[in-house]
Amino acid sequence: MAADGWSSLEIAKLVVAAATPVVVVLIGIVVSRAARRVEEAQWANRKLIERRLELYDEMARPLNDLYCFFHLVGHFREIEPPDAVARKRELDRAFYVNEFLMGPRFGELYRDFMTACFDMYTGFAQDAKLRSSVAAQRTERREWDDAWDACFVAQVQDATPPEQVGRRYRALMLCFADAIGVRPPGASGSRGARGSRRG
Repeated sequence: MAADGWSSLEIAKLVVAAATPVVVVLIGIVVSRAARRVEEAQWANRKLIERRLELYDEMARPLNDLYCFFHLVGHFREIEPPDAVARKRELDRAFYVNEFLMGPRFGELYRDFMTACFDMYTGFAQDAKLRSSVAAQRTERREWDDAWDACFVAQVQDATPPEQVGRRYRALMLCFADAIGVRPPGASGSRGARGSRRG
């Protein structure tokens, strides 16, 4: 009996000794696969951030141009009314091609900003109309082409107050910063656009 018991113990030791390398190999395979999945996820996330950064480079300047145009700040005199409508087309092209890379919140804020700036779907083959006061734009510009009047909403009550445009611009740009993994310091108190009032 003692001999049989000793033989069973020896057999168990041999089984454990033989199984240990197999278990180690299996654990190594599992860990290696998990590490590879993490690496792949990190690579995909890096590529997404890189694409969002490219999109920021493409969209940030025309978005700022629209902010300045509607708020009558900074370089707004350099942006004639037809140019503002052209900025919308440029931005829409970039946004709708890349919409699903940015997430639903960004899409919502982009549409909010554009709705504040433009009256869209005004008629077949018609450009969007600028939701800005023609009188304010005329007053603040050194030169005015009467043909530009047609670029604006006809009723003054359809113009969006500049402060509302500013709030929506700021919300959109903060969401953009979050999407690329950058939140500017003191973001809650920054003006969010270059240029001084009526500069």
